[in-house]
Amino acid sequence: MLKDRKAPREHRQGNLVNLLDLIQRFAEMQYDKDFFQDDQISDKHQTELNRMMRELRQFDITEIGDLYLTSGGRIVLDRGWGEHFDKSDRKIFTLKELTTGMTLDQFKKTINEL
Repeated sequence: MLKDRKAPREHRQGNLVNLLDLIQRFAEMQYDKDFFQDDQISDKHQTELNRMMRELRQFDITEIGDLYLTSGGRIVLDRGWGEHFDKSDRKIFTLKELTTGMTLDQFKKTINEL
């Protein structure tokens, strides 16, 4: 399970948000003032990196639910994991459709329905 790195809020919570926070922390970590100690990664940061890599390895979207691209330009997960559709949002494509493809006619139909 991915842990919270920032305070969850109603509009900002769920596993997808936690995954993005984890990636953001990976990107920013090297700029911490105490990241290097004697030209090596500090023990504190090495421990955090190891923990984050384990956490990332345990993240499996197929166990969590399907990923949706919505008409509001958001990407959300189903199965009640904190992400949710806004009243103005409609599902456009599922993760399965985006990764395995669809017929051209189905693609055109989906886009035209928007």
